[in-house]
Amino acid sequence: MNIYIIIGAAGMGKTPFVRSLIEGRRCYIFDVQNEYGMRTKYPGQKPVGLSDNKNDYRARYTGVSPENFIEDCFKKRNTLCVFEEATAFFEGRTSPAMRKLLINRYHTGNNYALIFHSINSVPPRIMEMANYVVLFRTNDEPDNVKRKYSRLFEPFTELRAGIGENVRVIKMV
Repeated sequence: MNIYIIIGAAGMGKTPFVRSLIEGRRCYIFDVQNEYGMRTKYPGQKPVGLSDNKNDYRARYTGVSPENFIEDCFKKRNTLCVFEEATAFFEGRTSPAMRKLLINRYHTGNNYALIFHSINSVPPRIMEMANYVVLFRTNDEPDNVKRKYSRLFEPFTELRAGIGENVRVIKMV
């Protein structure tokens, strides 16, 4: 059971990546931007069509309470739980419920995808638990990335320079 940390600035490809990640899978998404129902973000895009019923195989949560979403995730089994705008779950200290949820992933069979807009906004304890970091271009300051997460510095600088693909997948553990 994996923890994916997906990091990228607005418009860099995080949502299309998540769409491909959840395709055909049991999933539950904290859909704060209302992007995974019948509405689309861009003209010509096919709606994802996730259900608003949290008990369905492929569902989304459109409420505003991170605590309620975490509580729902505790009840899920063998599900990919996606935390859009994950910074909402880590304001200040990481809640005991969130830590317990991530630690207990092996018991539930759940995978978790946490989406951030900058490298600097990822809490160190959460980065330590990550199995994979999916990195898109960000607006982070290079010195901050090098100091805080040196392992991400090289892929960060390559993305910033436009070298190769627009995404890097880094296996962490």
